[in-house]
Amino acid sequence: MEPMAPPENADALAFDKARSDYLAGDFAPTLSLGTPKRRRVAVIMCLWNRPQRMGEVLAMLAGQVLSGGIDLYLWNNCPEDHEIYEKAIRDHGLRGALRSVQLVKSDVNLGSIARFYIARKLAAEGMAGPIIILDDDENVKRTFVRQALWRYNPKEITAWWAFQVNGAYWDKTPAERGDRVDHIGPGGMICDSRIFLDDRFFTELPDKYWFLDDLWLTYWAHDKGIPLRKLDVTIDFVLKEKNQWYSLVDLKEEFYTELYGQAAGEHTVAGESS
Repeated sequence: MEPMAPPENADALAFDKARSDYLAGDFAPTLSLGTPKRRRVAVIMCLWNRPQRMGEVLAMLAGQVLSGGIDLYLWNNCPEDHEIYEKAIRDHGLRGALRSVQLVKSDVNLGSIARFYIARKLAAEGMAGPIIILDDDENVKRTFVRQALWRYNPKEITAWWAFQVNGAYWDKTPAERGDRVDHIGPGGMICDSRIFLDDRFFTELPDKYWFLDDLWLTYWAHDKGIPLRKLDVTIDFVLKEKNQWYSLVDLKEEFYTELYGQAAGEHTVAGESS
């Protein structure tokens, strides 16, 4: 499991330096297959503790049914597994819809918010446009990317993991397409990469809650008036035993209440749909 807060003492210096460097775009892939193109869709994924999944993930994305192709960006938070990922990528190669793969290694585990450093760098370097976020424990259908692109609106965030909140974080109801959306999870979402050009998305997240990027992204969207929508697709989880959320129950509720107050579930949000 990932640590629930940034490290202390000497390790904190490396943690803070990494965040500063990555915010400035000071990172590059250790492995690059193919050349990304602006006309393709960028799929971004954080890697943590599931190296055995890499071959399946590559095949799943190569099998997507769409024109234009996919540029896959991988951020590895677990350097001990990096050689496994590199080998899997080389063995699979580029085929089908998968037109390029860029693998970044972080020597410091920054949690899943690190994927948004890639989105930010794409936008800053002239590759702004739709990005799709997937988690490495998610399986999607062959039409997933195409369906996500159909629902893409650069002024909105459209997510499969979408809920209405009924007064407390853990009291949630799955949202249907067209419902008000109070909370989203990034895994299985599409949005515009330019959302992450604002430094404050990274610098204003309290260290204590650094690994709760789902709550932070949801709050950021509400605060900035970005509507949240439900993405009506099918996604299945795998390797659930490696999930970290079991240890986050109290911290998630605490952060949710800190962000929205005691009457959190009653707030009116920008995710009202027409």
